[in-house]
Amino acid sequence: MCRRVRNKEPGMMDSAELDLWLDRAKSWGEPGGVVSTDGLRDTCKCLGVLGTILRRLHVAMTTWERPAAIMRHLPNIGQFLGRLCHNPAVLTCDDTCCVLLSCLTALCTDNPQEDIERRAATWAQKMLRHVIHGPSGNSVSKAMGYLPSDQSKLALEKIIHALSEDLDQLQQDRRLKTRQAQPHTLHQLSELCLPLVTLPAASAVVEKLLLAGLEGKTGRQGLPILFLESVAMTQQQLYSSKAVTAPVSLSPAALCALWTLHPPSLEQEVLDMVETVTLHRPYMGTEDMKTLICSRGLPMAYVLQPTVNEVTKEILRQVLQQSSGSPSVLKLLRVFNECFILEISKMQGEGPRVLHLTYDVQQLPLVHLLILHPAGLSKPTCQEHLKNICRTIQTVQSPGCQVTWTQVTQAGVCQREPGINCPPESWLVLVQFGWWYSEACRLLLLSPVPPQSCLQYLACYHLPTSPEQQQGFMTCIHDVASTLHGLLPKIHPKSHDLLYAISANQQPDFRARRTVIGQLLMLFLLHSVGGYRIADDILNMVVSEPDAVTRLAVLLDTIEENSVGQKTGESFSWICNNKTSAMLQVVSSLHLSIQEQFHSSKETDRPELDDLRCRCEKAKQLMQNYI
Repeated sequence: MCRRVRNKEPGMMDSAELDLWLDRAKSWGEPGGVVSTDGLRDTCKCLGVLGTILRRLHVAMTTWERPAAIMRHLPNIGQFLGRLCHNPAVLTCDDTCCVLLSCLTALCTDNPQEDIERRAATWAQKMLRHVIHGPSGNSVSKAMGYLPSDQSKLALEKIIHALSEDLDQLQQDRRLKTRQAQPHTLHQLSELCLPLVTLPAASAVVEKLLLAGLEGKTGRQGLPILFLESVAMTQQQLYSSKAVTAPVSLSPAALCALWTLHPPSLEQEVLDMVETVTLHRPYMGTEDMKTLICSRGLPMAYVLQPTVNEVTKEILRQVLQQSSGSPSVLKLLRVFNECFILEISKMQGEGPRVLHLTYDVQQLPLVHLLILHPAGLSKPTCQEHLKNICRTIQTVQSPGCQVTWTQVTQAGVCQREPGINCPPESWLVLVQFGWWYSEACRLLLLSPVPPQSCLQYLACYHLPTSPEQQQGFMTCIHDVASTLHGLLPKIHPKSHDLLYAISANQQPDFRARRTVIGQLLMLFLLHSVGGYRIADDILNMVVSEPDAVTRLAVLLDTIEENSVGQKTGESFSWICNNKTSAMLQVVSSLHLSIQEQFHSSKETDRPELDDLRCRCEKAKQLMQNYI
């Protein structure tokens, strides 16, 4: 039978009352965790009253704050709590066990001032680990019907719940300003959570700790570096994973807090993203890349947190410069910027503030021009807009030309030189808005006379620091575009006509010319009347190496860019049954060649091959809808 002990009115717990409950705990079993069947039965009957006692005890312990003060008032508290930690009936009762864990937490401190506090903290942490792992032997399964693994799972859930409740109370105290030692308390809770950060069940507690650490001016002092490093380790190398899931799944807000409190984790996140999309999965489609990047919440954090914005922007700028504008890096910058613009569009009235935070004041006029999407604009409007973009770049790089943004858009501002020197900051902005690059190439091919504004734009894009080479570049691209435009209506174009058009390219800016001419050839393949008849020859001209993977990726890029992402009926003008059937056959043939190539080499389990396979299926479905 459960001995009835007269409880005091709610108030401060005293030593005499605690000693009565210690005597009762002794009657339930021997020290060390051996609890008799009668003891378990008696404990179960008293759990409700025991829970009330423990809650009063916890209130008293938090009032005294220092562990030394707690043990001076209640010298036998260790014996009492220790016996409860070895009682299976207490550990399997959710409410009672959670309060017990909170009492143990109150004995932990990261800055012990006396030897008794150091010993108390060591003992309390030992008891917490015991509760997590459960008692040894099979006494639990015999007495309560639980296996040891079940007991460990239940205890783990209880300690996580207890930590979560303590964090909620900590945040409430912080808001009400009822407690002074906030950073130390947060530090203690994060250290207790340290062994749990790799467990999926602990993600809610980890999130609360990160968000609490970000609040207030003392946030950086509240969370230890070891905790932040441990959490960061669980978030590494996720972009290359097919599922993009972490052992501890964190919300975008928690990830933002982690990256703000621990800049090395942000640097690793950005570098993981760059490495994955440029090296490990270089053939991802634009939409798939958007999904991958947004899944980690980096664009959202880029918008919301200035620290994330600055660090990410600087890393991407360094990557662009070191790669000298490689196609894979340019594609990443375009897609990331589209994700950034998408996040801005979700913020009502906050767009201008974020743009001012992200870009220098000198670059804002250029950003305001580039951020306008060309979809839905007429050809003359697009040409004039590209002209204004080039004038704005020239104005930014000419210190002696002090004009307003409104004046920049007027004809005659700043006399044009033979070439435009595009500063690194302007070049970074220019390459991020890829939709104007695609529009400039399209206008070059489809206009009877190649617009000068498109040629200047592409010269700034590909030769930003070489104005002396831009005139030769523009002359070459003008000639190629004019020739290809004349071949557009031919039903049976000849390959040697295209080869003649692109023959004079061996110049210092060969790479830039080859890139733009490749774009024009692929657009010719789509928009010409009979270009699809020599699709293989065109792909040979664009991709000089006999590489089916690269050829398929280039073809898919062109199809997706000129169909999936556009918003006007004009963008689908290239589609007709014969052309679509021929393109579908080319895609299927290249995909089959790739499968045979890698099947023979037994390298079928590669992420880039999966990306190409998925893109092929989507492209086939898209084209079949128009047959």
